[in-house]
Amino acid sequence: MSIKQIFLQQTDNFINELCTIFPKNSEILIFREKYNFIRSANSKLIIEYFVKFIYPFKEQIMTQADSFFLDGGGQEEIKDNSGLKFRDSLKNLWIDEMSSENKEIVWKYFKIFIILCEKYSKETA
Repeated sequence: MSIKQIFLQQTDNFINELCTIFPKNSEILIFREKYNFIRSANSKLIIEYFVKFIYPFKEQIMTQADSFFLDGGGQEEIKDNSGLKFRDSLKNLWIDEMSSENKEIVWKYFKIFIILCEKYSKETA
C-alpha cells in the first residue's frame, strides 16, 4: 500500500469518526460529501493540500497548540482551492463541543497526517 493510500485511509477514518461523534453536525456531514467528491475525482489533491497548507504548521501540531485550530492559518488557501472549510468546522467543534478526549484523538490524527506528509514528500521527491 502506498503512502498516499494510507493517508487517504486515515483521512477517511478521521472524517467518519467525526461524523459518528457529531452525527447532527451539518458542517461535518457536508464536508464529508465534498471530500468524497474530491477524493473520487482526484485523490492526489487531498494529500497535496495537506503537504502544502497543513504541513507548514507541523510545530503547532506536534506541540498540540490550540492556535492551530483556533487561528486557522492556511485555511484560506484550502477554501479558495476546493470549497472545503474543514478547519473552520473543527474550530467551531473545538471551542463548543469537543471533549478533552476527543481533542486528543484529533491531535493523534493530525500527527499521523504530518508523519505521512513527510513520508509522501520523500517518496515523491
